[in-house]
Amino acid sequence: MRIIDKLPAKKLKELYWQRKMSLRKIAEIYQCYQATIWGKFKKYGIKRRTNSEARKLVLKINIPKEELEKLYSKRKLSSPEIAKIYHCTPETVRRILKKYGIRVRTKSEAQRLLFDINIPKKELKGLYLEEKVSSTEIARKFKCSPGLIGNRLREYKIPLRSIQEALPLSNIPKYPRHNFSGDLEEKTYLIGFRRGDLYARQARSRTVTVSMSSSKKAQHELFKNLFLKYGHVWQGWTKAPDETWETSMCCYLNNTFKFIIDKKDLIEPWILENKKYFAAFLAGYMDAEGSFCICKSNGVIYVGSQDKTIIHQIRQKLIELGILCRPPQIKRKKGTRDIRGTISNKNIWGLWIHRKDSILKLIDLINPYLKHADKRKGMEIVKNNVLERNRKYNNQQDRRYYKLYLNEGIKI
Repeated sequence: MRIIDKLPAKKLKELYWQRKMSLRKIAEIYQCYQATIWGKFKKYGIKRRTNSEARKLVLKINIPKEELEKLYSKRKLSSPEIAKIYHCTPETVRRILKKYGIRVRTKSEAQRLLFDINIPKKELKGLYLEEKVSSTEIARKFKCSPGLIGNRLREYKIPLRSIQEALPLSNIPKYPRHNFSGDLEEKTYLIGFRRGDLYARQARSRTVTVSMSSSKKAQHELFKNLFLKYGHVWQGWTKAPDETWETSMCCYLNNTFKFIIDKKDLIEPWILENKKYFAAFLAGYMDAEGSFCICKSNGVIYVGSQDKTIIHQIRQKLIELGILCRPPQIKRKKGTRDIRGTISNKNIWGLWIHRKDSILKLIDLINPYLKHADKRKGMEIVKNNVLERNRKYNNQQDRRYYKLYLNEGIKI
């Protein structure tokens, strides 16, 4: 959360009307844009000063003549530097200079003063070559322009960086980004979630963006829990096909998340060969594409999507783990609309788990990894439904689809 987001209306009103601060000064204090402060004014209904009131405040700024002469003529500070000290504009400083009869520098004199800045060769070499500081940051340190730093580097015959070397140093993200933890179970969960409901792309050379839209609060919380520890999460609004509004979320990550970009209709062998990795992948995929429901008084687990290969691979692996289920079926054909009016560009394949023993085994498998709050609630409801039916019917074995399983060569 930004500092400005915590600023109450009362405090903002005090800074602006009682302490007579400008929008620029308030924006500097709270590290944001002036437009952001103006947006807060509109939100809180705070009246803004008229042009005449603002001019009166500017005219009230008092800089003693001796102090101004010392700063401008003796210490050779520029009008923007003096303006920062007195929280006003450079134009105000120049107006007061003329008022006191202090000669204002010409452009050529100001440029000459700028190029008279002393930058020791040894210090510049250490900053540029050893500490890998960008020319922009060095310029900020010596209060000059990046162009002057470039001239000094050439003058001292310090080798300049190539564009490929300079870009990573100059394009510093506004918000900090952290490397992926490296945990393989977390990685497989994220891969599963990406193959289901997440959009990811390489936005820039050093930026991977992940995004999603949903009207479900639990989905928003899940997105934040997954990515907020690694980068800044942006939130906005988009209109869905059925004209309802959804919350859009986006997170900017570094290149340690390149593994999440690829979206294929496939579960990699290294995931299928490890039970824990498969369970984490399946939990991520079900947090995106799965559901737990009660159908005709019986608990059912469903997972479905356009990913035909993934759905069939999930079913095959579940059979290997003793979790019996019928082959996937087409739930909705290509070209048909759902209840929200979205047209499917591929067949949607569904996989249903009805058997009581299979439901309990599947819940045990994914329970350590499932994160979606609503899905976890649904999972508990289905589990309790199965346990209640077992108590009611004295743990009678489920004979559903018994002959079909035998015909398909599945041992029960």
